[in-house]
Amino acid sequence: MAVTHRDAGRRPSRPRTPKTDSNVVSLGLPDRSLIFDPSPLTLAQLIEGEIIPRLLMAHRDGSDPDVISMTTGVIGGAELDRFSRLILTSDLGTLTEHVDLLTRRGVGMETIYFDLLSPAAKRLGEMWESDECSFTDVTVGLCRLQQIVYEFADRMHVQSGGGDGRTALFALTPGDHHSFGLVMVVEYFRRAGWRTVCMPSASADDLADAVSSEWFDLIGFSMANDRWLGVLPPVIASVREASLNREVKVIVGGRAFEVDPSRVALVGADETADDARDAVRVVDALFQRQKTVA
Repeated sequence: MAVTHRDAGRRPSRPRTPKTDSNVVSLGLPDRSLIFDPSPLTLAQLIEGEIIPRLLMAHRDGSDPDVISMTTGVIGGAELDRFSRLILTSDLGTLTEHVDLLTRRGVGMETIYFDLLSPAAKRLGEMWESDECSFTDVTVGLCRLQQIVYEFADRMHVQSGGGDGRTALFALTPGDHHSFGLVMVVEYFRRAGWRTVCMPSASADDLADAVSSEWFDLIGFSMANDRWLGVLPPVIASVREASLNREVKVIVGGRAFEVDPSRVALVGADETADDARDAVRVVDALFQRQKTVA
């Protein structure tokens, strides 16, 4: 089924903040260092590292009393590990609240998309391969991640990416089932001004039928597992042959091409990209070159 989108030094460890019936946040012993060093830098570190996280936690519902370390605008390794496991144990509402909390900490949506959600999806795959979770767990977790992408998509600011009314068709390599990266790409292109059509479960014949009945400026394929490497060349050749646009551009991405970019030429594509951000830039440059030649 196709989905079309319109357009400074080591700080000593601190004790847990005791729970009270009010929203008063008590300061532990380490905070008293301000008395001995009242400089603006120390004050700023105190506010960022101690007070703000405790205020946030004071307004959070839930049973976890631990304060999340405050690093404005950055997703750390501990945050990624924690979120990856939350995906398996929490419902969508809880995950959405968690992401919303990160945005209130000052983490940008682009950082959340590419430094949290995408690595978390990869982490789920690694956890499955190491038997830390089941295939069902991974499937449900990826569905939750996709819903988060849709939930926060309108907050994503993407600079113009060469859309200009152009239309792109995105699909998984037939046989592949890792669709989260594809979802990210589709949303990013949509926000960059493209009209996007997504056919994640299309066969080679489905794709040929689609490009023979509607004009597409770009066709994108995602491939996570190189076991499907032999499948893609005839599919790309087929869609080029059937396309109404005789100069249609083809871009490929996914883990299979991250490990060996030379595979781009092997499958008959024009370009590859590391992630959705890079894909928009690469495709924009591709069409700019085409315009210059013309």
